[in-house]
Amino acid sequence: MRPTLARQSDMPGPKVYSLWWGDRTGIQQKALSPYQAKVAPKFLSNYIFNGFRRLSGELLFFGIPFAVGYATYSWAKSYDHWVNSKEGHLASGEHHN
Repeated sequence: MRPTLARQSDMPGPKVYSLWWGDRTGIQQKALSPYQAKVAPKFLSNYIFNGFRRLSGELLFFGIPFAVGYATYSWAKSYDHWVNSKEGHLASGEHHN
């Protein structure tokens, strides 16, 4: 039986796990790159402009359904108000008490 490609790859087995990932003994120091540190002061202005660009691209997907829904709601509310008014009762032939 021939070994599979995964078996022939360089992925280590359980005996060489720590050697493959490097030496993990001693104190490990980590630092923040100056390129990452420079992002923080401009975060708010970048968020405003990039956020506006991204939201304006999605406007058709949530703006149009919202406008149709609000128009339907306002029409139904005004129609209900008219139907339950004295003028609506007289127009439909019913008597208003």
